[in-house]
Amino acid sequence: EADAMKFAGSPTRDLRTLLILVVCFVSASHAFLLSTPLRFAAAPVGAKSSRVHPVVVHRSMPLRMAATEVQYGKPAEVAASEEQSATVIWLHGLGDSGRAWSKLAGAVGVDWAKWIFPTAPKAPNTVAGGSEMNTWYDMAGVGVKELRGDTEGIAQSVEYVHSLISAEIEAGTPAERIVLGGFSQGGCLALAAAFQYPEALGGVIGVSTWFPRGIADKPSEANAKLPVLLCHGETDPIAKVEWTRKAFDYLLEQLELPAEGNVYPGVGHEFSPSKLPDIKDFIQTHCPPAYKTKVTKPLGAVLVEAETPKGGVQVSGLKEGGNAAAAGEIQVGDQIVRVNGEFAKNVGFDAVMDMIVKADSEVELDMVRPIPDRKADWATLSEDEQQQRYSASSGVLKVCSDGPCSKQGAKLVIRWLTELTPTDFSVSRCSCTGNCGNGPNVVVGGKGREEKVMYGVNNVGSAVKMLREEFSIETDAAKVQQILNPSKAAEFALSDELVRQGILSSVTIRGSFDSNRF
Repeated sequence: EADAMKFAGSPTRDLRTLLILVVCFVSASHAFLLSTPLRFAAAPVGAKSSRVHPVVVHRSMPLRMAATEVQYGKPAEVAASEEQSATVIWLHGLGDSGRAWSKLAGAVGVDWAKWIFPTAPKAPNTVAGGSEMNTWYDMAGVGVKELRGDTEGIAQSVEYVHSLISAEIEAGTPAERIVLGGFSQGGCLALAAAFQYPEALGGVIGVSTWFPRGIADKPSEANAKLPVLLCHGETDPIAKVEWTRKAFDYLLEQLELPAEGNVYPGVGHEFSPSKLPDIKDFIQTHCPPAYKTKVTKPLGAVLVEAETPKGGVQVSGLKEGGNAAAAGEIQVGDQIVRVNGEFAKNVGFDAVMDMIVKADSEVELDMVRPIPDRKADWATLSEDEQQQRYSASSGVLKVCSDGPCSKQGAKLVIRWLTELTPTDFSVSRCSCTGNCGNGPNVVVGGKGREEKVMYGVNNVGSAVKMLREEFSIETDAAKVQQILNPSKAAEFALSDELVRQGILSSVTIRGSFDSNRF
């Protein structure tokens, strides 16, 4: 738990450094989605040095958001690019807006997900000297206790987020297909709202944020298995990376939640492109492609307990000529989420079997088709898993990732193929295929295809050509441009007003897709 911070010096310098602090909160998201993170450096104002010195902030009474004054505008929305089966509700940071974050939907690129970007109401915020701005709740300082101290304001915003979730459920999206996420102040709110919701949600994402300790220490009974993703910049000067590490340990060890996290080297209190693949993988893993089907009993399917999620049930085999096979949609590996509308995602094998047994002659099943793990090594998959990928995937791509190929961009080729292929394609690593002198080799195959090696797939153009010639895939030009130039695909500019004030004297472009998963 970090102490509160203030800046010592002359009155002019104090004002200026306070403004810089506000900029760190307000501008962090505006810099996001550049090809690499933006770094800020302050220009000296009437002083020999712009060095920051920590001391304690003293304020007589924090400002509070009065319930009678709160007004929420209409959230910005981005529709799914194909039939919608999931919803992501994303909460911005201090002083920002939902509309400013709406480009995140296209940058993440989950085609079946609708995105909702609400905007916090305007209210004075103590940490900004009482200035009025969009804020989910008041913050008395930048110590972790002060960042989450306005319990009344947080509770009020949680109620609003819950109303958005309820509206999506009423519109037809099940709770388990709804993911909450947020940056900084919005991330803390997302965690609190997800933990307190009375129905099981799909997951929650917190980016550069802090855990709502004392507000939502434990999830509701329905969300006792809630998936959590925490993303944090290693050099964040405001939300310390140690806070997220401690939160992760608490979630995993004390609450036994399926939590995962990443620390991003060289990234401060900002949203960087290096976080996009992790967010996309999280949403696709916990809200994969979904469908409904009706099957007459007996099903004619072999059902087993799934490895993930814990307590889930999946199809491990289909009887030839059976009712499940005749329905024409169910495939080996698909998982049951609901039986006749009753939640069955992680309730355990026996409970799901009871639901099916009690059903009438016809059973309505809500199913999902998990996306194959695209970080897996082909050699580590069991024979059954390999056979399942050959039979169920539209295509199988194995990227040579050892020997010379590991030094020639194999990791990048896997990322390109992951972005450019449909989700029903299997992408994995494999051992050396030989003749690796011109870049990574790719083994292509799939159901009814004889495998062959494509040599020297060493740039995006050669990957696009291979997919077109081998699988007749016409890649989305926008996705190709996003891979080549993420900054042009979805760019957020810094506020002109901040630049005119001379708050930012330089912007250094740097960053990396490397990360330290924990």
